[in-house]
Amino acid sequence: MASDLADILAADSWFGGLPAEQRHGLQARARAHDLRDGVHIYRIGDPPNGLHVVVEGQVRLVSYPAAGQELVNMIVKPGRWFGELSVIDGKERPHDAIAAGAVRLLTVPMAAIAELTAAMPDLWRGLALLNCAHHRLGMREAGRVRALPALARLAVFLAGGAGSAPDRPLRATQDDLARIVGVSRQHMNGLLRLLADRGLISTGYGGVTIGDRAGLLALADREELG
Repeated sequence: MASDLADILAADSWFGGLPAEQRHGLQARARAHDLRDGVHIYRIGDPPNGLHVVVEGQVRLVSYPAAGQELVNMIVKPGRWFGELSVIDGKERPHDAIAAGAVRLLTVPMAAIAELTAAMPDLWRGLALLNCAHHRLGMREAGRVRALPALARLAVFLAGGAGSAPDRPLRATQDDLARIVGVSRQHMNGLLRLLADRGLISTGYGGVTIGDRAGLLALADREELG
């Protein structure tokens, strides 16, 4: 397992680019956690609880742009680190981090981060570079989504914001969805009917229920390709 873990961590370009002393220091102080599906690693507003890396499974980073709306900002896969923003500035968490399925996680606690950065001040730069990488990734993805046709933008939003349970309604009005996608309410009504007719979603007073998340993403890919 130790060799497998080393391979998983070394495959990440950020971690692999750190000086050996910093890599060894982070790995030596990391503590393992096994989490069930739906368990929160942290919630919006929580104080920083360390730097995390996924070893097995996936973690969803979720924000809530409006009441009843859930937006997945990032899916963190094995070998990827997250949680650096609050580690750097010491402020509250800006989103929820939720286990998507069974997850094995390593956490470097805040006390260990303080110890490491005191001994190796350049580690602060490494953490800043991790944050820059995430910010650039978010900007590229936001730009890509904005350039998609309206139907694809809606499909991406619904697939990403559907929650972990496939039958869990996404509570958002047509006005909310129209503002998010950037179309009129009448146009949104037509887009929702198209998705419902294809069996990808169902609509009701409780909101939009996702029937086929993979189908929504496949539709978005087809729309993007023209």
